[in-house]
Amino acid sequence: MFRFLSLLAFVLLLVACNRAQPETTLPATDLPEPETATSLPPTDAPTPTVAPTETSAPALPADATPLDGQWEGAIDIAGQQLGIIVKFDSSTGAPTATIDIPQQGAADLPLDDVRLEGDAIHFAIGSAGAEFDGVIDGQTISGDFAQAGVTGTFEISRTGDVVAATATPIPPYVVEEVSWPLGETTVGATLTRPEGDGPFAAVVFVAGSGPTDRDWNSPLLPGRNGSAALLADELTRAGYATLRYDKRFTGPFAQQNMPLLLGNITFQSHVDELASAVEFLVAQPGIDPAQVFVLANSEGTLHAMNYQNGDPATPFAGLILTGAPGRPLTEVLHQQMAENVLSAEPNRDELLVLWDEAIAAFLAGETAELDPALPDSAQQVFAGLVAPANQPFSAELLAAQPAELLANVTAPTLVIIGQKDIQIDWQADGAVLEAAAGDNVTFSYPANANHILKLEETPVEELTAANGANYNAADRVLDAETVQVILDWLAEQMS
Repeated sequence: MFRFLSLLAFVLLLVACNRAQPETTLPATDLPEPETATSLPPTDAPTPTVAPTETSAPALPADATPLDGQWEGAIDIAGQQLGIIVKFDSSTGAPTATIDIPQQGAADLPLDDVRLEGDAIHFAIGSAGAEFDGVIDGQTISGDFAQAGVTGTFEISRTGDVVAATATPIPPYVVEEVSWPLGETTVGATLTRPEGDGPFAAVVFVAGSGPTDRDWNSPLLPGRNGSAALLADELTRAGYATLRYDKRFTGPFAQQNMPLLLGNITFQSHVDELASAVEFLVAQPGIDPAQVFVLANSEGTLHAMNYQNGDPATPFAGLILTGAPGRPLTEVLHQQMAENVLSAEPNRDELLVLWDEAIAAFLAGETAELDPALPDSAQQVFAGLVAPANQPFSAELLAAQPAELLANVTAPTLVIIGQKDIQIDWQADGAVLEAAAGDNVTFSYPANANHILKLEETPVEELTAANGANYNAADRVLDAETVQVILDWLAEQMS
């Protein structure tokens, strides 16, 4: 089975954002795609641009602003061009926008801080620290691009209308967009709670690896149908308050947070984020501090267990760990390298030995170099691991022992690994976790749940990495069996 290097998403994100040479870099995807740093092609590579699809733009709707519509063109940095497609829409009030970057596989990446003042337009990709400042001149927007000290220009031409967004149905519960300070940084989040005074049991969500946002959306995958938002809806309708927060290098505060985070991300910094979320949650009216649960995914399960085992001021009443690794992370990475990066190499076994030797040297604190016999794709992954900007996080990640963490958790715990999960092996990882678990841990292996708990109807023997491309498509739904397992388990803890 073809697996992703999901555990390395954040490592590669930091390498990409911290390179010295001029390039445009977007964040690596969180969970469901092959983990590769995204950047401009090398200077000697062909750089196709996105040509406008029409020579004359259609008329705007009567109630649209001059910004509304689809615009196509390119970013230009030192003569290199990166094609982009930007879609602006003000049909629901304040202007919103998304950007596609076909050369980097990015689709429907949300833009931040979209402003139109006269003929001046500003927008940003907060998670990548990229800013655009331009001027509208009829059917063209042109101006300056900047990212991490790298500057260039951009020009896009309007090529069509964007269908007005459908109004979001008003849910039968309270929804608040909230934020709070954490040191010099800011954490953004969404709080939901049932109508009434409470007190309510509550669930905090912890996202998986990479720049996954509060909803568990991946910025380089199409669609915004994130599992966390869907789960929060299910839980709030069932009577629970929920809080789902952005890791500080994602979401609307990423641009201002990123300079303070590079080189300073550790397991403890993730626990600090979670602790700040719990502290914020229990301070809200109507929340029962004795009934706060956590629902974590993938890498997030490690942070949830570290929090619980760290004698926190507000311990969790129970933990729900989904897509949880069980084997040491070096073993998970070894399997991912074998089944993805090196799968087509005729001397794969010999290359894996060289890979393991380099990883062992890295974890031992020695000067670690990867043998040049390994292909460029492996070299890039290794460079991401050992880059100074990624320390000590990558060393902590590879040294993590999930089963030992679970063995130390005494609170009621539900472990869910879907049998259609192509990132964590429900049999191999589940067996290790079961061997370490106490009587407080319940295990569930839903037959048709994928890594982010969506329904996956493709036969398991046919699943490949390509199946991850539609994880958050608009028509994807949660696996009903998994949702019911979660609701039943929570009800049992409440009783």
